[in-house]
Amino acid sequence: MGELSRIRKILDGLRDPDEKVRQRSWEEVEKIAEYDISYLARHRLYLRSLLWHRLKGVREDAWKHLAVYKLLYVEGLKKTLSAKSDKVKIEAWSHYYDLLNLEIVTKDDLIKEREHFWKLLKSYYPTIRKRAWNVFPVLVKEGVFQKGDRERYLSFMRSPKPGIRIKAWQKAVVLVNLGFLTKEDISNNLNYINELLTKESNIKKMAQRILKVLGV
Repeated sequence: MGELSRIRKILDGLRDPDEKVRQRSWEEVEKIAEYDISYLARHRLYLRSLLWHRLKGVREDAWKHLAVYKLLYVEGLKKTLSAKSDKVKIEAWSHYYDLLNLEIVTKDDLIKEREHFWKLLKSYYPTIRKRAWNVFPVLVKEGVFQKGDRERYLSFMRSPKPGIRIKAWQKAVVLVNLGFLTKEDISNNLNYINELLTKESNIKKMAQRILKVLGV
């Protein structure tokens, strides 16, 4: 088998449904990238497409290898922050630190694209919503979301959708400690979490726990 054919087979393995095949293929790609990136450079668009791949495992593995993308000068990765697919977008924002550390995007890029992150907080997919809510306080700490975004966040704490509202309140204490929200924001909006005490049992239990933490 010629070298180019071997590389083609390795690249095909990056999108294989079998996790072990993908793992071996990425290991080979990393080895090739160490001695001659020209073999891989002609496949930049293919490698970039893996970040948008329909299979979750393929996408996740690709995101774990951003250093390879940086080495190959793969362009257009910033577009993932504003991708139409929430499944792609959450991967990008979840890997914001790697994108910054590898200088693929700048902090200003994240600030400019933060509108797209807001949408993840109310994504149709529960697992994506959960990941987004967990990432939000970290982005606040990094300065991506600032005091000017406070009113937008308060609208989530007042959301007519109980599932969204409870998530916003769950992060309230952390956000007060980070200086993003104020104690007055909490006290002035307590009626919105008190309303949740009348909802179905799971939401009610979460609201009770939050109120206990808030000490009210």
